[in-house]
This record gives sequence, C-alpha cells and structure tokens, in this order.
Amino acid sequence: MACPICGKSAKVKELGRTGKRDNLCAWYRVVVLRMWKGALWALAFETKKSYGDEERLTDRPETRLLRVYRFIPGLAEKAYRLFDGYPWTGYVSMDAPPAKLPLPVTEPFGWCSAEGMAYTVINLEELRESPFRYCQAETYFGGGTKPPHTTELLRYLALCTQWPRQTEMLVKLGLQKAVHDLIANKKWNRNAFRWAEADPQKAFDLSRPELRDFLALKTYADVKLDMAAWYKRLRRAGMAVTFAALEELCKEAPLTMGRLVGKMGRYQVTPGRLLSYARKEKARKGQKRMSINTLLTEWVDYLEDAALLGYDLTNPIWLMPKDLHARHMSTTAAAATIREKQTSERYQKRLKKLVSRYTFSTKRWLIRPPVSAGEITVEGKALHHCVGGYAERHVKGSTTILFLRDRKRPGKPLVTIEMKGNQIVQIHGYQNDIGQAVKPMVRYADILDPWLAWLAGGSKRNKDGTPKVPRRKVTGEGQARTA
Repeated sequence: MACPICGKSAKVKELGRTGKRDNLCAWYRVVVLRMWKGALWALAFETKKSYGDEERLTDRPETRLLRVYRFIPGLAEKAYRLFDGYPWTGYVSMDAPPAKLPLPVTEPFGWCSAEGMAYTVINLEELRESPFRYCQAETYFGGGTKPPHTTELLRYLALCTQWPRQTEMLVKLGLQKAVHDLIANKKWNRNAFRWAEADPQKAFDLSRPELRDFLALKTYADVKLDMAAWYKRLRRAGMAVTFAALEELCKEAPLTMGRLVGKMGRYQVTPGRLLSYARKEKARKGQKRMSINTLLTEWVDYLEDAALLGYDLTNPIWLMPKDLHARHMSTTAAAATIREKQTSERYQKRLKKLVSRYTFSTKRWLIRPPVSAGEITVEGKALHHCVGGYAERHVKGSTTILFLRDRKRPGKPLVTIEMKGNQIVQIHGYQNDIGQAVKPMVRYADILDPWLAWLAGGSKRNKDGTPKVPRRKVTGEGQARTA
C-alpha cells in the first residue's frame, strides 16, 4: 500500500504478528543544505517513528534538529545540542587549515545518535549557488538522480573552506582517495601530495614532464597516489626510473609493490631489470607454474633472509641468484633460527598474558597460543595455509594466533585461529578447509562455543588455574540453564 505521509510504496505487516511493535521502530537521518546570507548552511535532522503507541500509529514522525553548520571561504562552524530542550552548545570552528587530524568539524549524529551513521543529503544543488560551486562535491559523492547517502559531506565541505583548489584538483584528477584518506582515515599521503600547495607541480613535487607522465598512468585510481610516492622514493635513492616502468611492474606484482620499492631503492635495481630477472626465473624448470607476483614476493623474502645471514648483497650473484625458489627455501630455516633468538625474550612477556587470557581446555580439546614465532611457521607448513606469514605480527602484538589441539595428539595441528580481542577473525584447518563440507566453527563447536563464552565473561580461572566455566543447572521443568 502507499504510505499516507510520503506516498511511497510500503510493505504492510499485520499488527498481531508484530508483538509490541518494538521491531518496527525506525530512524531516518538527513542533512539539508541551504544558501542564506552569503553562507552555505547545513541542518542535520534526525527523524524517528515509533509504533509502540496504538493511538499514535498514523502520527507523523518526530523530527529533531541536532546540528547546524555554516560554511564560508576560510571558515567552517558547527553548533549542536544533545536533545530537544537542551541548550545549543559545543560550538566548533575551523578557521585555518588543520595542523593535525581528525578535522575539528565532524559529522552530525553524535552521542546517543549513532556517530558515523550515513545520512541522506537534501538540496545538494544549493552548492551551485554557493562559494563552493567548483568543489566537485557532486563528482565526489557520485552524482546521479538520487540524493547522496554518505558519512563524509560535512567534513568534505569543511575541507573545501580551507583547501578549495586542492580538493577540486584531486577530484578532477580522479584522486578522490587522497580526499577520502584525509577525511575518513586520518591520513595525509604526504609522500605523494602536499596539501598546502595549490599548484599541481608543487603539490605533487614533480617536474612538468614528470607530472604529465604521472597523469597519463592508466592504473587504478587507488594506486595512483602510491605510484607517485614510489616514484619519488626511487628518485631520492638516485635512480632514473619512469612511471611507465613502475606501472608495468605494478601490474605484475600489485600486492608486493611497497616492499619491492624499498628493496629496489636500497640495492639500486630498476623496475626493468627486476622484471627481466623474474621472467627468466619463471622460465626455469620447476618454477614455470609460479606467477611473477609469487617470484617477486619470494625475492623480497629472500633478500630479508640473506641480509640477516650476512650475505654480500652488493654482489649480483647473491642479489639475484639463479634458481630463486630453491635459494629462498635454503635460507628460510637459518634466518628463522636467528629471528627466533632475537624475538624470544621480548615475546615471553606477551606469551604470559596470552596464556592467561586465551588458554582453555576440556577433557578432549585444548586451545593455546604458540610458544614461539617458529611454531607458527611450522603450523602454516603443516596445514598448508598462510599463517606462517603472520608470525612477526603475532609476536609484535598486532594480531593474535592460537592453536586448537586434540589433547590425545597435542603435537598434531588441527585448526589455526586468528583473534581480535575476544572475536574470531578467521579459523582454518588444512588448506583453508578447501573441499570441506563442514567448516571448523561447526565441526569444533563443542569447544569453541564454551571457550568464546568464557572469554566474554572475562577469562576467569579457578585457584588451580583451570578455566572457571559457568556451571549449568536444571530448572523445575527439566530444562538446562546457565548458573
């Protein structure tokens, strides 16, 4: 049927099937733009419709004005109130380019109103009559016939009050990523772009021919900024490179480019020379099935191992060895031993905390952290998945790796778990469970479910150190419940 308020088509639910109708409660958030007295104003409204009161089922939604913004060149202002009846407070001004992030003028819908939730923009066409008519907002937010639904408009406009030419330039060049990184990710991209400069050559720190070649790149827009940073890094290392050569290398090894550029600059290896080497290695017997990306990744890993082992990498024989894969495999174990000694003492302190927080056992199962980085590498090889590459991050604390074991066979790897706090990020067995009909979360639910519940309860332990698992009692109706 049609909505009696707006006329849009709506699905109908029988009231008898909705209980107290709490699940029907809905919010709608909008920002309305308007030019007034030479300034662009933005009014942030939150509209709520509750269906809990039968007598008010067909009433119009309740609408509250929560935020008011004012934008003129060189100045962005915001005032807000928490609820109706509260005074307007929290005035924030941005009258100079920010020296640090995040931007002081934030998005609407703060405390108790879902900070960061997307909202619909009404009257975006008002920008055409405003001082920000050239700020490329319609391009940045996708244009189209429907009003934009976003979480970035007001920070974008605040940016335009301080850096209008820079914002316009980046969006016109298809480099919206630089704007999004600054607004949403608190990232300046200083290695690629200087926000304080309005002139393109100064902003990108490139000569006119270099800028022309940079803009001619046909790579993905998200990679273009990185390409400028990589080019300038190699140029500072004294190397003569071209954007075309970097682009060709990036097509072959997009996920390894950051590491490759570091090694190329350090050992003075040009993109063309590196690609030629990788293609020769790929043609060798036993390496034909390996991709160029895999070989280049192995080259970076090999260089790190070789440097740790004291190889003379100024010698081309060691820098670009024949049969790269075999050479890399021969250095892995020796380098791992050295890394193990270097990280052992530092990791022991972290290991004690991991044992206290995560170690859990039942009569059959055991979940525990690895005792060393080397054990993670062994786990990855045994289960044929990529957890070996997580060893360093686990030791440093940027992620947490755990092992699931059968207590009858504690030395046999079964499942590897990656955690973020008390949440499982991923859990995989042999070859990442390819071809397995039953996934680990289901297969091992009898250990994972009580373990996760124990973690959520604060990882409490008995006096003897064993996990303090909530006991289950039986109610009068014979149903089990948690004590």
